[in-house]
Amino acid sequence: MEHLITTSLATAAGVALLAGVVRGFAGFGAAMILTPVFSALYGPVVGVPVCLLVEFCIALPMLRGAVGLVDWRRIGLLLVAATLAVPLGVLVLLKADPEPLRWAISGIVLAAVLVLAIGWRFRGQPTPPATLAAGAASGFLNGLCGMAGPPIAFYYLAGADAAATVRASFIVYFGAVDLVALIGLGMQGLVTVDTLILGAILAVPYVAGGLVGERLFPLASETFFRWLALGILACVAVVAPLL
Repeated sequence: MEHLITTSLATAAGVALLAGVVRGFAGFGAAMILTPVFSALYGPVVGVPVCLLVEFCIALPMLRGAVGLVDWRRIGLLLVAATLAVPLGVLVLLKADPEPLRWAISGIVLAAVLVLAIGWRFRGQPTPPATLAAGAASGFLNGLCGMAGPPIAFYYLAGADAAATVRASFIVYFGAVDLVALIGLGMQGLVTVDTLILGAILAVPYVAGGLVGERLFPLASETFFRWLALGILACVAVVAPLL
């Protein structure tokens, strides 16, 4: 474990604090901050499991205030479709050149941000086919490049749900996705004693940041929340091809 406790730990802790504030406030977006930094500091084999571990640590306490706000039928449809679509994303990853795919995904996400920015919304509630399509797109991108977030963010931000409901849905969905990913990594032997210890250490600043973000959320307007979420999506689109 000594090789993990270095000066880079201070950097990782600072990044975890910032990512926690983002996750606590918006309900998503922390992986965009954590994964590239942790992977650069510790390598992807350690960085990705540690990212998932610290994210899951904050999902548990945040679930308390989120479970009563979500539509569980919609969450269930999203998760079923996402789970089934992950293997297809992995298959494409193994067969295709990832570089043009990342740029294509980036362009799609930016286009989605522009559509939402000009005010487009669903009329009424999304239909079950639309919900299944969003979940499948999320699972496919998760298997392809670990980007489960953009389709789900677009799906909820394009609806008429209140910011509190959107944030709660993000918390529940991404908490479940993180758990499934952790189980998969554990079955491959990538969740080791080192990753568990490092995850426990970095979970402290991450959860602290999450509590700050959670306190800030009630102070923000619906408009501010939606524009911040769109900003996070835009950052994902810009950064993803460079990772």
